Amino acid sequence: MQSVTPAASQTQTNQTNSANSATKDSGVAEAVDFQNFLTLLTAQLKHQDPLDPADSTEFVAQLAQFSSVEQLVSANDKLDSIASSIVSDGFDKYASWIGREAETSSSSAYFDGANSVRFRLSGSEDAATMTTSIFDQAGNEIAQINAANTSAVQSWNGQIDGEHVPPGIYTISATYFDAEGERIGSEVASTFSIVREVRLNGDQPTIVLTSGVEVKPSDVKGLGISS
Repeated sequence: MQSVTPAASQTQTNQTNSANSATKDSGVAEAVDFQNFLTLLTAQLKHQDPLDPADSTEFVAQLAQFSSVEQLVSANDKLDSIASSIVSDGFDKYASWIGREAETSSSSAYFDGANSVRFRLSGSEDAATMTTSIFDQAGNEIAQINAANTSAVQSWNGQIDGEHVPPGIYTISATYFDAEGERIGSEVASTFSIVREVRLNGDQPTIVLTSGVEVKPSDVKGLGISS
């Protein structure tokens, strides 16, 4: 019965070191290469000390571990492929919105200096009175306008005291009060704008309006034909 010689031990060590080096350089995919593991396992069996053989259960455990990792890597690759496909499909769907008028909830609107800004409030059945305020892009209240406590579409002509405000992005907000004058709620109006583009921020689609405002697809309450 032949014993292991120092040369054989050195060979095994070199093979193991080479395998470890290759694993580091080639990344996770090759690190769990099942065929490489079988080659290494065969080398270990071939060069083990017959007077002190390795525990067979240890080899079985190694085999099970490498098999499990290989399956997990394969499953992750498939999940990544599915996720990419879902994102791509969603992106294509929203691309059909480009050029259409979108009503977006709790968003700002762009006043171009001429055309009125259309907006919609939910309204409050419990309110006795209400105030409707206009805020500039910095969040400063610049005026209060007359608006109805209704869910119908309304418009603001972009004027304050008979003068047009500068072109820019504005927010319309309503505050509701009861008969005693106590505040009972508030809301930011939904506004209408044309969808200019759709793009991905990370893996999430973003709707870009002509105003430059960016909203999530879930913020779009309705779509219409642009006039």
